[in-house]
Amino acid sequence: MKNQHRTSIIVFACLLLVLGFLSYSVIDRLLNTKTFESVDRETEVFQIPQHPYSEKEAETAGNAFPLEYPEDGKFTILWGTDFHLRRGPFANRDKIYSLLEKAFAETDPDLTVITGDLLFSFNGKAMLSEFAAFMEKNKQYWAYCLGNHDGEYTYTRKQLASQLAEYPHALFSSGEDWVLGESNYVITLTEQGKPVQALVFLDSHDARAYAKRIGPDYIYPSQVAWYRWVSEGLGKVPLYTFFHIPLPEYKELWESGKAEGLQHDSKINAPLENSGFFEAMVEDGDTVATFCGHDHLNDFSGNLEGIELVTGRSASYGSYGASDFPKGVKTLTLYRNKTPFAMHTYTIDDWQL
Repeated sequence: MKNQHRTSIIVFACLLLVLGFLSYSVIDRLLNTKTFESVDRETEVFQIPQHPYSEKEAETAGNAFPLEYPEDGKFTILWGTDFHLRRGPFANRDKIYSLLEKAFAETDPDLTVITGDLLFSFNGKAMLSEFAAFMEKNKQYWAYCLGNHDGEYTYTRKQLASQLAEYPHALFSSGEDWVLGESNYVITLTEQGKPVQALVFLDSHDARAYAKRIGPDYIYPSQVAWYRWVSEGLGKVPLYTFFHIPLPEYKELWESGKAEGLQHDSKINAPLENSGFFEAMVEDGDTVATFCGHDHLNDFSGNLEGIELVTGRSASYGSYGASDFPKGVKTLTLYRNKTPFAMHTYTIDDWQL
């Protein structure tokens, strides 16, 4: 009897140890997931091609995609951000898909754009395949720039970036080999095959260890150089630029009092150092607007030095939010002529979802 009791205690202790180890592993993977680049803005080494950027060469290489303007001269983008698709309790993926199906029916977009954190999953490949299949089923073209959570957990950003080629409606590329990141590419809006505007997508990476603490990463010098190379090669057509993490200038805009909208996050989670991307855009003069996500409870926009800075409306059911800040999406309507782009926000309250 004593031996049976001792055996039971040993088995119970072993189970506790196994449970403790598994719990630690899960918590560790939930909390310690940041990915860091091996270089910084001072040490990155790259070589800009000697030849000018060629739209046709980029298309052939799969680093750019042309879309012809509709006959009515209007191009509608359905813009979503921070979906945080995952499995498990309170994931609510069905609600995100219902929101998108409603948005497709109401807005009839020419393109859907997602500015990062599409995923928040231990099995990012499965979630990305599920979403891509959903877009194929709905026959919706879509584009995507990576966010800080997309390459966490089991699969790297590079592994995820390689899996969208099999989906015809996914307009996505890792980009040029000499440019840091996994989602630096261009969608050219054309009229009779000639570029009239371009949508530029940039990987804003994940996190960086700064001198005093860890914070959001920045756009790297090779990306800035690539952006200017593309701009020059396209003949200075108007550019609309998408990335996940807000630039430091978003914080500057909000603090200036010139922004319109809401800031309900405790702060604007921008990089702690400025890599000069915004300054380069101002100097070149062809960027109309930039669009970002990342902060789920911020939704504001405003003009800074001639560029419209816009934050997206989070549709995250799988991460943090607030009951008084309804989830939603936006539409961006671009015009073939020189009419300024138009923007509209739709929330789950508007559509009674």
